[in-house]
Amino acid sequence: MKKNITLDHGSGGQLTSQLIEQEIVPRFQNPSLNELKDAAILPGFDQELVFSTDSFVVDPWKFPGGDIGKLAVCGTVNDICMAGGLPRYLSCSLILEEGFPLCDLKTILDSMKETAQQANISIVTGDTKVIEHQKGNQIWINTAGIGTKIKTLDYQYQEGDAVILSGSMARHGASIFMAREDIQLDGNLTSDCALLTSLAQTAFSFSGLRILRDPTRGGVATTCLELIEHTSWGMELEEKKLPIDSDVQTLCDLLGFDPLYLACEGRMLAVIDQNQANELCRSLGPKAKIIGKITKDHPKKLTLKTKIGATRNLRKLSGQPLPRIC
Repeated sequence: MKKNITLDHGSGGQLTSQLIEQEIVPRFQNPSLNELKDAAILPGFDQELVFSTDSFVVDPWKFPGGDIGKLAVCGTVNDICMAGGLPRYLSCSLILEEGFPLCDLKTILDSMKETAQQANISIVTGDTKVIEHQKGNQIWINTAGIGTKIKTLDYQYQEGDAVILSGSMARHGASIFMAREDIQLDGNLTSDCALLTSLAQTAFSFSGLRILRDPTRGGVATTCLELIEHTSWGMELEEKKLPIDSDVQTLCDLLGFDPLYLACEGRMLAVIDQNQANELCRSLGPKAKIIGKITKDHPKKLTLKTKIGATRNLRKLSGQPLPRIC
């Protein structure tokens, strides 16, 4: 572990995992926290609750396909869904830098309102702080959410379980980079930022569903590793089955990015019994694809079968090629 916090500690990759597992969890450990899911399951109520929180520091705050307001609602709502919950309530805490334009704040709040209405949730509490002017006009948002548990999800994998991705990958990370660097490409490359409520509820109806996760920081590769790193199972992905749009691939080829490590903000990974995989794909829509499987081989390791038939070992994101994407 490094002596000082760096931007890499917030990348969602290896240093993030080390910080959480070596410094945070040992101090606060309890059954709900130790599972390290996107949201905690809280027992002791008439109906189990699902609780999650997230902070959003995206730069720029507005990007093709969304803004920090939409992102702040989608991010926490989606985390509750990925833990088997139905989102009910949200908090909103704002940290504003002195000089931030009021008209921009109104735009962001309107975006949050619209997205919350789409998710059928209420924003019921919050807080606002203003800090001295620093490096520029900035806004940071924290949202916490509470939902009710409607589906038990665990890591009880079986040999051959299918890994499904609900749509094309890496669009959010690519769109943020384009907006930040003012890169112009032909086409309409927009973020995939979206609510996953309906897709999750569709998946909940399948008895063979094992786990859900949204591949945000660190992308599909890092998230897939998180799905197996605390189990005795391995995972195999097939490159030719990975859904990636041509405009995203063009940007990645141009700049040397690996789309497997770029963030999504409106995509869902599902691990499900292989016998129900095709039916779930059809239910999720035409963009959903089976991209891999669970295997007893190479426990805790993620491999990629490349288009030419070679095998590549995938590891967690190291460093931060695309900072501040959420």
